[in-house]
Amino acid sequence: MNKCLFSAFLLFVAMVSFAAKPEVIPNLRQWTDAPASYTLPERPRLVFDLTNTQLRTHAEIFAKELQASCVSPEAPAQPGDIRLKVQPGVLENPEGYRLEVTPNAITITAPTPLGAFWGTRTLLQVFHKQANTFPCGTAIDWPQYPVRGFMFDCGRKPFAYSTIETLIQHCAYYKLNDLKLHLTDNYIWLHNYPTVKTATDALKLEPSAGAFRLESSLPGLSATDGAFTKAEFKALVEKAAAMGVQIVPEIDVPGHALAMVRIRPDLMYKGSVGKKHDCERAAMLDLSNPETLPFVTKIFDEYIDEGIFSNAVIHIGTDEYYGDAEEYRAFTDQLLKHIIAKGKTPRFWGSLRAKKGKTPVVVKGTQMHIWSLDWQDPRQAIAEGYDIINILDANAYVVPNGTGNIGAYGDDLNTKPIYETWTPGNFKKHGHDWSIDPNHPRLLGAAWAVWNDNSFMTDPGLCGRDLLPMIQKNCAVFAQKTWSPTNDAPYGAFLKMVQAQAPFLGTTPPSAWERTFTVTVQAGLHCLDASDELALYAVTPHDGKVGFRREGAYYSFDVTLECGKQYELTFASKDRKASVTVRPLGDAQAKPTTYDAPQRQYFPASCRYFTLPPLN
Repeated sequence: MNKCLFSAFLLFVAMVSFAAKPEVIPNLRQWTDAPASYTLPERPRLVFDLTNTQLRTHAEIFAKELQASCVSPEAPAQPGDIRLKVQPGVLENPEGYRLEVTPNAITITAPTPLGAFWGTRTLLQVFHKQANTFPCGTAIDWPQYPVRGFMFDCGRKPFAYSTIETLIQHCAYYKLNDLKLHLTDNYIWLHNYPTVKTATDALKLEPSAGAFRLESSLPGLSATDGAFTKAEFKALVEKAAAMGVQIVPEIDVPGHALAMVRIRPDLMYKGSVGKKHDCERAAMLDLSNPETLPFVTKIFDEYIDEGIFSNAVIHIGTDEYYGDAEEYRAFTDQLLKHIIAKGKTPRFWGSLRAKKGKTPVVVKGTQMHIWSLDWQDPRQAIAEGYDIINILDANAYVVPNGTGNIGAYGDDLNTKPIYETWTPGNFKKHGHDWSIDPNHPRLLGAAWAVWNDNSFMTDPGLCGRDLLPMIQKNCAVFAQKTWSPTNDAPYGAFLKMVQAQAPFLGTTPPSAWERTFTVTVQAGLHCLDASDELALYAVTPHDGKVGFRREGAYYSFDVTLECGKQYELTFASKDRKASVTVRPLGDAQAKPTTYDAPQRQYFPASCRYFTLPPLN
């Protein structure tokens, strides 16, 4: 081989070795190779306009992740600098970015600070995978849809503040920009309670059966087993916004409203619910009552006017209401208009196919979730001018139950066909096809949902950390399908990428652990240790036995300690089972006894899993 040909061959080898397209979820839309690679220095610097408040908010998150310093562009350049530039008009899509990587520097240029932040997520993923190196080249990347979402039901079941923080991190890592929190709901099968024969009986159920998960000025409205304070929820909204994620709060009306009817029983729906059990009226507001709309708007206004719901979009619910169609349409129209008048964009569950009528429902300035083809025809919605979001139950609904079954309303999504063939324009169910052009301008995007229908009486006992591996995988799949129209990797390789990212997102299920305490029993509750996820008790507040509190619910073991005596208590968690070993002290003849199968304060036979999240 002559010298020139040999040099060309070496250059080709270098390009192949160093310029492979970076593996990112979602994948990069465009990538141009260049030889060599960039290595993050020991003391990295982020260089950007420090006076740009929004950019600085995003950049400081990335700086913390890299343990980097933030410096002004006026500072002398150093090898390894990562530069963030906001240049309006550089790309048409406001969430897009241009990424240029050379051996000595990385530059992210975007039309908005948010676009620049998404570029940092690409860097972060590759740095995690490739030990702080990045192949040289140029990427131009942008999302196909403006709404890329995940919905989490924390209304039926309380979850720790730290769990919601983790969901925000998952969304941001995969460039999902829309996290909807379903904040109000009730146990879905009211007629299954042995004591419930009528709607009035349902109002007498324990408060957990119908929950409102926000602090409220209305006495008795907030859930007693777990509700975010206004300060906590505002902090979550701000934390999410700093990571490019809009939290969309949902207060569900006029159905799923047991918490509201409980404090205003005069506003309970009084008509027929058709084939549904009559006790469902306890979770439905009477839309013929002139006091109902002012009551509902007062609830929304409290959070809007106080700046708690500070983001642009608010979800008003409107699903599964079995009352009069015209009254429903009038109420929905008036509430949508009220939210618009407050300067917000209302989002609602599409139900106008099932609630046909002559009363118009406002279109302009609203967003419609297409969740069931029985309740809403997406083609009709688009024809009428609605902007729609695909969250169709047939593909996108998870109802955790711990069985491992997949598919609609199962323990997990069937993500393989979603990844390989599904698009956000797909609306198919039971052999019917109402699909639309995936590029239709009124199709805003898609989302998937976790519904905690298996709560309270039928709670399998899964905690937030138990759900995280499934949430990570499904967020990754929906991020891919809403950002890029094509997949770079086969499904199996994609899953391996997701699994490799789990350590960085903290999604590994809780591991086995144990904690030992020495306690002398006295009057009181004897909380031994606590976090926002878990508290361990020598004496629980609900029945006085040894036990724990996990995500709002109390569990106890069948052992009561004697007052005045000293014990050694060892709490353990392994394989979704919890136990406590009790050893009396001061008595050489006493032997330790291990207790398992903890019982919940309500309907103890329903729980199957008792994973205990590790205490900090």
